Amino acid sequence: MRRKLPIVGAIGAMLMASLTATPVFAQVATQTTGPESDARKSQMQCMWEAKWPLRHSTAYRVGDVRTKNQIRNSSNPEVRKMQGVCRALTTTSEAEKRKARLTCHDLLLVKRLRDGDDARMHADRVEKVCKTLDEPFVTPILEGNAR
Repeated sequence: MRRKLPIVGAIGAMLMASLTATPVFAQVATQTTGPESDARKSQMQCMWEAKWPLRHSTAYRVGDVRTKNQIRNSSNPEVRKMQGVCRALTTTSEAEKRKARLTCHDLLLVKRLRDGDDARMHADRVEKVCKTLDEPFVTPILEGNAR
């Protein structure tokens, strides 16, 4: 019994330390919810969408875990071009956005040629990314959100 007391005390101390940590509602309040986080979220969704052809290949679907990891970590020209478009979402350079717009529309034409419902939905999501690039970028200061 004497041996278990220090262990129980350590567990109790860890439990009390976790209870006195920052409450969940305070953590949520400190998270950014402005245009910067929205842009970051849309960029991450775009990056996930850029790897769609890798995840929906026949080799990925029938492969074992090792093969799937290798495919997920690999890249092809289509994926690299789409990732470049995704990176242009957060840039303010008009030249980069123009180049990304042209690339996005070229990729969209290729993606529309694929058959299947999944491919059609993927092309629709890519089209939303292209439309986002077409919209003019408005800085948060011009919107009046600066504090």
